[in-house]
Amino acid sequence: MDTPTSERTDAGADDGYGLPTLAELWRSHRATANASEAVYLALRDAIAAGTIRPGEHLGEPAIAESLGISRTPIREALLRLETERFVERTVGRRVVVAAVTPEEVLDVYAVREVLNGLAAKLAAENASTTDLIRLRKLHREMKWAYDDGDIARMASLNFVFHDAVGVASRNAFLLEMLRKAHDTHHRYPGSTFSLPERAAGSIREHEEILQAIEARDGQRAAELAQRHTAKAREARISMLDGTVEEQRRSRKAKELADKEPTA
Repeated sequence: MDTPTSERTDAGADDGYGLPTLAELWRSHRATANASEAVYLALRDAIAAGTIRPGEHLGEPAIAESLGISRTPIREALLRLETERFVERTVGRRVVVAAVTPEEVLDVYAVREVLNGLAAKLAAENASTTDLIRLRKLHREMKWAYDDGDIARMASLNFVFHDAVGVASRNAFLLEMLRKAHDTHHRYPGSTFSLPERAAGSIREHEEILQAIEARDGQRAAELAQRHTAKAREARISMLDGTVEEQRRSRKAKELADKEPTA
């Protein structure tokens, strides 16, 4: 796909699918961050939302023109995104959004499964009353988001909930590793909560994990957290497989169209 991202998302116009545009994301982050950080966050969120798709070219001049800023903060943001594997450079040195492979998802979730299990176990052993109140509040808010059908808020609260479990573990090194693992999910377009059964299942699983933490049952909390992460992994893989299959169908349709004789 050769069309520069910023051309397709110029002026914050809706793309027809209800996705946030790059310009909209830029404006929302610019209110609280410097230019380089705002560009980084806007591009990262656009990739996660699916506004910018794998393989799409990210040209500095086009993005600069679209956002009305110089190329310097864009260059800094792209270098940071490259380090974090959100984007990659082609043989011709073009910066494109990196594709996500099933193998990478499996690797990341294998680590997350262990980390989430350990965090839940230690949270059951070390959480303060304040920690438990915060976890219960976050879970309640996530249930409200589910009832409202607000997938984006569910996804946001989900990360906050798991981060709060990490905080309650009282292990700073573990919390750092958890946050690094969670950050990789910004590379994955869409949310597993777009699958109705996954959204409902996650609410139930969080309730079970929270009850185990409140009961100070570290072993059960760890087992439930690991099982919860494994189910999220299966959902993510199914979403990725669907994307791959959709791309295959699109290519097949194009090939057939190219073979059809012109009138």
